Amino acid sequence: MMVLKKFVILFLFCSIGMFISGVLGAGMHIPTVKEGLLETEGCYIGAYMGGNQGSNNAMCVNYYMKAQGNPYETQILDHPNEYGERKSDNLTEELKETDTGIETFRAGVEAINSGSGEKQLLFSRYYDLLYYPDNNYGKIPYTESPAPYVWVEKVLEQGGVPVLILYPWGLQKNGLLDLTAMNSYSTPMSGTDIMKEVAVKCDALSKKYPDSNGKPATILICFGLECNAQLIVNPTNNDTVDNENKKAWRNMFRSAYTIVNANANPSVQVVWAGNVAQLKEDRIYYWPGTADNGTQLSQDYVDWVGMTWYPWKKGPTNLDDLSGFYNYYAKNRTHPMIFMETSADGNGIPADELELKKNQVTYLYNRNTLAKYPNIKGIIWFNVIKGEDNTNNALVTKNFLIPDGNWNNQNESTIKPGFIYSKINQKLMMSSLYPDAVSDSYFLGSSSTDLSADFDLSVDYNSMTVTCTDTSTGIGIQSWSWDVDGDNIPEYYTQNIVHQYSSAGQYPITLIISNGQQTETLTQYCTIPSPVSERGCFIHISSVPTKAEIWIDNTEKVGVTSNNMMLKHLVPGGGHIVTLRKDGYKPWTGSYYLKWPQIRFFGRVILEPL
Repeated sequence: MMVLKKFVILFLFCSIGMFISGVLGAGMHIPTVKEGLLETEGCYIGAYMGGNQGSNNAMCVNYYMKAQGNPYETQILDHPNEYGERKSDNLTEELKETDTGIETFRAGVEAINSGSGEKQLLFSRYYDLLYYPDNNYGKIPYTESPAPYVWVEKVLEQGGVPVLILYPWGLQKNGLLDLTAMNSYSTPMSGTDIMKEVAVKCDALSKKYPDSNGKPATILICFGLECNAQLIVNPTNNDTVDNENKKAWRNMFRSAYTIVNANANPSVQVVWAGNVAQLKEDRIYYWPGTADNGTQLSQDYVDWVGMTWYPWKKGPTNLDDLSGFYNYYAKNRTHPMIFMETSADGNGIPADELELKKNQVTYLYNRNTLAKYPNIKGIIWFNVIKGEDNTNNALVTKNFLIPDGNWNNQNESTIKPGFIYSKINQKLMMSSLYPDAVSDSYFLGSSSTDLSADFDLSVDYNSMTVTCTDTSTGIGIQSWSWDVDGDNIPEYYTQNIVHQYSSAGQYPITLIISNGQQTETLTQYCTIPSPVSERGCFIHISSVPTKAEIWIDNTEKVGVTSNNMMLKHLVPGGGHIVTLRKDGYKPWTGSYYLKWPQIRFFGRVILEPL
């Protein structure tokens, strides 16, 4: 197994507290479709970093190992020198520890571009239900692994969104998939009971780790990833013809979805995903919404749709190539779409791998690319090294790491931890290409969905009319109410308003917004002037951060700042002192001397933190 060098880990851990302390212990809630996910701009991102392994006493798979003669997957770990998923000799004792690698990965991204590490939210891990609650996917044989929900809780504690990938391929009866089949664990369970237990435990964890607004944490369950590539589902390797195997698969998926839906809250979402597909027809016989007679059922039995996508030199290289799939399953059927795995496949040829991966990062992690396909709401980078057959069916080592990640396996040592490094700078985990791309605000961080009330205010002083334009941010805003005279009784319920006052004075204007679960309020002050002969003058002033109080001579509050430098504030004529006040920041002062109808332009003031 490959991890960061020891001195790199120490350096990165020093910086981790700078950005992760705000989310540790609090879950991340991604809005559902009903909460407005598809109406908001942006995409969530993260990585698969290897794992699912057990340990064999001191022989732990964070070291470079060979499983069944094949190069083992790399894994990023938070505690590489002490890690081990161990149990005591008591075989009935449940294993409670797991190492996600999230802190190390986030810190590695953050060290290159500040703010990009905290955006790493989606983290996936694979589990084979044939051995549930143990796992045999990518680990040393005959050693115990933690149950899936142990890993899920660890990810939630670290402020991530667990993406739990469940493989049901061993649950069979009479040569067909069947969720009622028993698994092969020492105490066998049926697939039906397994899915119910997973749903119940994920429901409890989702509620145990709510976000800062009290909403249950999001957990994604991807059932049967790359279903179309499984022999038990597609024995003839023909996507365009239905058969009993595909019908059994669809029935199994519908059953799994129904169990999760009945036993977990809506924040526990089910993902359906094959591998790369270009057209509706490529996946219609794997689609849970397809009935045995080939017609569309009354519901889809999915929450998210998706695929794995590895561009190769002769394969689909852009989203337009995948638009037939996207348009039918995501856009037309109103589902968010996720790339459950992406990187690039250069068949083990380093130069090809690096070129393809650079192109994929530059193209896919780009707001201009994704803006054309707004239902794409998730991307998970397959950040590992692994042994895999090439196009000639020869075993090669493929580098799927974020460019330009490389690895040193310490001569295949089972004693010294390996490490991942950038060729450009071996103290870093990767080049700047990925961290720089995901620093764009299109890629959503842990606080991107918080509701915030705000509005721009402008006054026509001749007609004594105020115009309020809503600029609030957040997911799924459903209602607006405006109180324009300070009596706590709303006069308007539209998003934007125009109101005419009948007399001069200073009026508080309060906006209340709600998304059905969260409510936010903002009050700004509007000054309606007296006749021209009695009027004062105007100043233009804004600030960073916004919502600083504007005071004249420390005695009269005339408004609050916004992002709009052209917003006018009525002030008394003559010579006066202007002060900006905001909690947590030092007061800012300026001065003016004006006569009607003069205007003073202060511009944008940068407030200094205390």
